[in-house]
Amino acid sequence: MSRILFLMLAGLVLCTTQAMADTLRISVIGAGKVGGTLGTLWVKAGHSVMFSSRHPEELTDLVKTAGPNAQAGSLSDAAAWGEVIVLSVPYGAMPVLSEQLKGKLDGKVVFSTSNPFSGRDAEVGRKALDLGVALADQQYLPGVHLARAFNAIGYASMKDLSGKGKAIPVFADDAQARELGARLVRDAGFVSVLSPLARANEGLPGGPLSGVWSEAELQQAGPLASNPGLSSASSATLLRLHRPVESTAEAQQRLI
Repeated sequence: MSRILFLMLAGLVLCTTQAMADTLRISVIGAGKVGGTLGTLWVKAGHSVMFSSRHPEELTDLVKTAGPNAQAGSLSDAAAWGEVIVLSVPYGAMPVLSEQLKGKLDGKVVFSTSNPFSGRDAEVGRKALDLGVALADQQYLPGVHLARAFNAIGYASMKDLSGKGKAIPVFADDAQARELGARLVRDAGFVSVLSPLARANEGLPGGPLSGVWSEAELQQAGPLASNPGLSSASSATLLRLHRPVESTAEAQQRLI
């Protein structure tokens, strides 16, 4: 074999190995409309995705639609297999899920799209909203690297706006969660804008950082949203310029 041919083949192997190393194993727990849509976008970006629900045998159509790098598994399978765990479940399920996943996610990045609603999720939702959703997440899932994103964009908008330069806030504190959280947003076809977990409630439906933005709009709105000198009326006026007002019931319907 000539030296030139050898070097060409070696370069090809190196590139292939690097591409494989850059892919992630993503477990999506809660394969409803949001989880199913995001998982499908990540498969199309080259990642391997395991969809999980209470009835994984019912996920055949989703797996087929998502593509060859998709599969279905049980909750235990998903917890063990995924490098990144995506939670996309009704928030009222968190106490039970916390017990089922106890000790199984330690040290992993958990990327949550789950939102508490005081009506749908009753006392669990009300407590999370009062405490702060990020703190509530960490109480249910201690020992994980937490990131939150896609908390106030409907599944239909995820599909329609992917690849169109729209920005999504990523709420995370530690380096691992920030890096992988931002990457998941980018690989779903959106621009990631990082923000601390302390502001995660602002990204919930109806919050100052909810909705769909351009990157410039989100960067501009971020400081205003947490500015104690900004009146509620001024904040509401700013937000109406960027997103339509919707009822809690409407938000629940599009975010499940």
